[in-house]
Amino acid sequence: FVIMKNLFLNTFLLASLLLFLGCPPEIVSGCMNPAACNYNADATDEDGSCNLPDGCTDALACNYNANALCDDGYCFYESDALDNPIEIMFIEDNVSGQVGEEVIAHIHIRNSSCQDMTGLVVRKFFNDPNASAYFCFNDICFTSSTVISPNPLNLAPFEEDDYFKAYLSADVPGVYDVTYRFYLQDDSSQFAEADITYTIN
Repeated sequence: FVIMKNLFLNTFLLASLLLFLGCPPEIVSGCMNPAACNYNADATDEDGSCNLPDGCTDALACNYNANALCDDGYCFYESDALDNPIEIMFIEDNVSGQVGEEVIAHIHIRNSSCQDMTGLVVRKFFNDPNASAYFCFNDICFTSSTVISPNPLNLAPFEEDDYFKAYLSADVPGVYDVTYRFYLQDDSSQFAEADITYTIN
């Protein structure tokens, strides 16, 4: 009787263990990226549904994006606007390189207003026979003979443009200063200047 009882108990325990081990874990499909607005902490299977930050979703903001699905935390309002809307957000104002090589500096420009900016151009100030300077603006790179960009840039409210590149190539070692003035075609009183110093060895 005892043997039968132990056999029954062992069989029951073994069957319970097999049943427990045989059940696969529940699969929960969803977005597994914590940066997404629709992140699901319980998800075990990434289903490709993640909505990553892609713009300002506040309809009251100057830079509201009706197509954005996930707020990126960068909404700007009238109180954020500047009197001079042309704002230099980033500049490599001191760069160095070797004689004969193209040395590059980057500048980021933003429309820091709640209105569309149209007709933004740039003028280069540089005159040195020992070096040549040229720039890329609004998706076009120009030769060193170009002083004023012929392709005006338009920017939406609080849109930032990070394309501008300023190049310098020198035949003689030295320190060269180049100034770039960003201004509006229809109102040259609205401008911002960027001074870049190139140290050529």
